[in-house]
Amino acid sequence: MKRPLLITLLFILLWGIGLSTRSITRPDEGRYAEISREMSLSHNWVTPRLNAIPYFEKPPLQYWAGAISMQVLGPTPLAARLWSALMGLLGCFLVWRAGNRLLGARAGLYGALVLGSGVYYVILGHINTLDMGVSVWMAAALFAFLRAQVEDRRWMMVAWGAAAAALLSKGLMALVLPGITLVLYSLLTRDASVWKRLDPVRGLLILIALAGPWFLLCAQANPDFLHFFFIHEHVQRFMSTVHQRVEPAWYFIPILLAGLLPWTGQLWAALRRPFAPSETTAFSPPKFLALYVLVVLVFFSLSGSKLPSYILPAFPALALLIGNVLSRQKTFPHSALWLGLGWAALLAFAAAVLGFPDSAAQWGILPDVDEDMVVAYQQFAPYLLAASAVLVVGALFAQRALQQPLRATVNLSLAALLSTQLLLLGSDKLSDVTSSSGVAQILTKEFSAASHIYSVGTYDQTLNYYTHRTVVLVAFEDELAFGLTLEPQDAIATLAAFAPIWQRDMGALALMSPAIYANLAATGLPMRVIFKDSRRVIVTRI
Repeated sequence: MKRPLLITLLFILLWGIGLSTRSITRPDEGRYAEISREMSLSHNWVTPRLNAIPYFEKPPLQYWAGAISMQVLGPTPLAARLWSALMGLLGCFLVWRAGNRLLGARAGLYGALVLGSGVYYVILGHINTLDMGVSVWMAAALFAFLRAQVEDRRWMMVAWGAAAAALLSKGLMALVLPGITLVLYSLLTRDASVWKRLDPVRGLLILIALAGPWFLLCAQANPDFLHFFFIHEHVQRFMSTVHQRVEPAWYFIPILLAGLLPWTGQLWAALRRPFAPSETTAFSPPKFLALYVLVVLVFFSLSGSKLPSYILPAFPALALLIGNVLSRQKTFPHSALWLGLGWAALLAFAAAVLGFPDSAAQWGILPDVDEDMVVAYQQFAPYLLAASAVLVVGALFAQRALQQPLRATVNLSLAALLSTQLLLLGSDKLSDVTSSSGVAQILTKEFSAASHIYSVGTYDQTLNYYTHRTVVLVAFEDELAFGLTLEPQDAIATLAAFAPIWQRDMGALALMSPAIYANLAATGLPMRVIFKDSRRVIVTRI
């Protein structure tokens, strides 16, 4: 067996670590896993539902994929994460193929290694969110567009098809960001010829044929859907702070810099080189890629709603640009070694602080850790230390191959991938706070036997997934507010309305915060505590 194939198989093996063992966490993993679980049971492929309530914040492609996975594998962590993980691998493959075709021999290979080992891309490839899917489909559309510009116009049909998949993954951003990039590229280069290869008539027909049916069917089944999806979830989300995710304009800069580790040192060259003066007037894929990265970064920096994962679509293009830089260097860059070692040192320091909190306090370091989480973080500390050690070993192997840059890149990439996987594995030690997997296992019989499960003033999506049941929301709306305007009978609006219902429901169980429990207990509501920690109280009807 040839070495490249062995390395590829090793990469895939490392990529699959932990998908089936880590607990599903809240809120995103629990939310999207639960929507898929309910869809797999109802076979309603048109109207997504969360806790049996209509949920229209995002399109359904990943819900469909998750539902199919669960029909085959059951409602397991692997089934919930499989789509994101496969999309992450597909992104690496696309960068490899497109890079080698567009930027020269081995540029794509270097880019794939960079993408598949960057901290942020690896983490989001192993968490059940919608961001990996939309990022990879946008990358597929982008790369196909570039190949249509420099190779064969028929690639535009692939680009439009991938754009439809991206649209069904997370919405209009899949069209808006490439569109802005196209306009800016034309203005910057004064080259309108790029528009001639778009094939908009056939392309729009493909887009409508693939993405249109769901929007049409969903609008027919839910008359208020189109206004909520396009106005509230796109225009208002971008233009206002309606979702209360307000962050400063520079919010994404440190995320980008840290997320690229250990390849951050190549960022400046990757973005600067495509804009260097050139005598040729031919279409420039690197310049278009660089503009696309900047558009993604600036667009979401201007948005009134910011979450860390929003800039993930920039990473495949940026990895390809970095791969282009690395492929042209005769020696492996020292910056990658030093950043890898620096990241290892930071992980080792965090392991020491969390593993020995009393000693850390004597050093004047007081980590912001809740008292009941001290032991959990101490259990997490060895994984931090192991991740640090792997990075050090990888950097040492890379240092021994400085004159063989591809070999050094492989060494550090595999080490960086394994290091991040160890961090993800260790994060499961915090699952008592981040997931309901533990309490669902402890109270399996109680949850199964309960006539109803009431979620009072709170909602933990992972509880649904692990109990295989929906709950009755009490005095809680949040992201389900719009769905509850359509079906208000699916929840109890106030604590006052809940009290007489609880009095009659002799087989019921309820989950609430300690503060709400204290308030209800003070009113004399009959409750027997069967589980309690610092964040939640679970009671049965006496």
